[in-house]
Amino acid sequence: MDLESERLERSQLETLTTAELIRHAFAEARLLVKAEVLHAKKELREEVKAARTGGILLGAALVLGLCGLAALFVALGLVLPVASSLGVLLVGVAILLIAGGLAWFGKKKLPTKPLNHTQERLKADFDMARETLQ
Repeated sequence: MDLESERLERSQLETLTTAELIRHAFAEARLLVKAEVLHAKKELREEVKAARTGGILLGAALVLGLCGLAALFVALGLVLPVASSLGVLLVGVAILLIAGGLAWFGKKKLPTKPLNHTQERLKADFDMARETLQ
């Protein structure tokens, strides 16, 4: 009987010897661990991709924020002569608004709880194993 590839019914389990039951339990545990590792790898790849996108957006926001700050400092320096400072000030404000938007979108892309689905599955597996063993 191939214990690793098929689930056994209750009547089949009752006919197995203790050694076969232990072997079956280890085979089931091994399959569960393999499945959880595959799920964790998939979820980790998705979260790394989201973190990379969020990091790029936050980096762009930082660069544009520094550019906007520099433009605002230039506007502050040009405030004494009247007309030219208004254009530089508007450009600085526009760049800071764009940087703020990028930072907001970048922050939303970052994962809030790492490996959330894997943690939920492991908790459910643990609860099911605890109930079975009681």
